[in-house]
Amino acid sequence: MNMVSIVEGEEPENMVSEALELLGGIDRFIKSGDVVFIKPNVCGGVIGKKGSYTSPEVISALIELLKGKSSRIIVGEGDSEMYDADRMLSDTGIRRAAEDFGAEVVNLSVGEKVKKVVTDAYMLKEFEISKTVAEADKIICVPVAKAHSLTDVSLSLKCMFGALPEKHKAKYHKLGINKVIADIVKVFPPLLSVVDATTGMEGEGPFKGTPITLNLIICGDNAVAADSVTASVLGYKPAKIKHLELAAKSGLGPVNLDEIDIKGKKEVKREFKKAPVGIRFGGEVANIFRSLIPEKGMSNFFHNYYESAVEAWQKKNE
Repeated sequence: MNMVSIVEGEEPENMVSEALELLGGIDRFIKSGDVVFIKPNVCGGVIGKKGSYTSPEVISALIELLKGKSSRIIVGEGDSEMYDADRMLSDTGIRRAAEDFGAEVVNLSVGEKVKKVVTDAYMLKEFEISKTVAEADKIICVPVAKAHSLTDVSLSLKCMFGALPEKHKAKYHKLGINKVIADIVKVFPPLLSVVDATTGMEGEGPFKGTPITLNLIICGDNAVAADSVTASVLGYKPAKIKHLELAAKSGLGPVNLDEIDIKGKKEVKREFKKAPVGIRFGGEVANIFRSLIPEKGMSNFFHNYYESAVEAWQKKNE
């Protein structure tokens, strides 16, 4: 049975350590000499807005536990439609948090790529991934807990979507982002999920949502299980979240909480305001705007575009 731990507190370093101890300790997951790749949520955030990207304190706490065990620790993120990963890794404070504790920091959109084939794919039959990710012995996903207009929630599985080196990821929205997420995780299932729910984002995620203090760290030895427990804590029904449903259907992990051994703060609840699901941005629209707007202006434009779309959706559904 997969295990998920929930720890409540105000000091990320202690919370991460306690959450992992409840799962059997870091030695259960990492062997001496392992190359460990850590995937935070970075390019889905807004600089200075807590809850929109993974907290640097959570990253440094995890790296501190890995030091002396892993031969090499790498923290990485891929470019997105709006953001340059190198800049975001620096501006969010994650680069400094990682490098100060001896980890490497990489842009997954730069450097050598390898092609991976997805068996029994829902949508994405093959894709390219950074050689850094492909050659890591262990993958640890460290998402921030967010509501998301396209996927209901943005947690471990959605975070792995950001590992794709393709900058213009909006093209995958047209294919069916939930199916694409499930296909990616078929090939690269994280060994361990450390969900940063110290501060999350509710409402109009992933950009325009409201930061909410949760004071939680949720860890799991299976990404689907960790996301299912986190989603339940936030007031969602895990089996109704499409990418979790698809991942479970593929045998990647359970969405039924009765099939998960939950340790720690079992009864905790933090009801999220849900994102207005159904708003779409990117794809061909993004390509048109990209041709008209300088690269440096894309970020602010997309935030404004998204806000207008949310307002239109709300008026339509009043």
